[in-house]
Amino acid sequence: MADRPSDPFRQLRHDLANPLAALLAETQLLLLNANRLDPETVDSLHEIESLARRMRDILAASRLTA
Repeated sequence: MADRPSDPFRQLRHDLANPLAALLAETQLLLLNANRLDPETVDSLHEIESLARRMRDILAASRLTA
């Protein structure tokens, strides 16, 4: 049986998932010490966390429609 052609979107989702998870985890670790950081840094970390979660949700939704 011939191999099924690879799905470039599946590969893209796979390639993005691990770095995105690491980005989110590192951001959350930094936020555990938010009391030691200046307010601007904390705001920026919250923005990074929010955008990373949004990207994760987009990747998850794209799995459902593929």
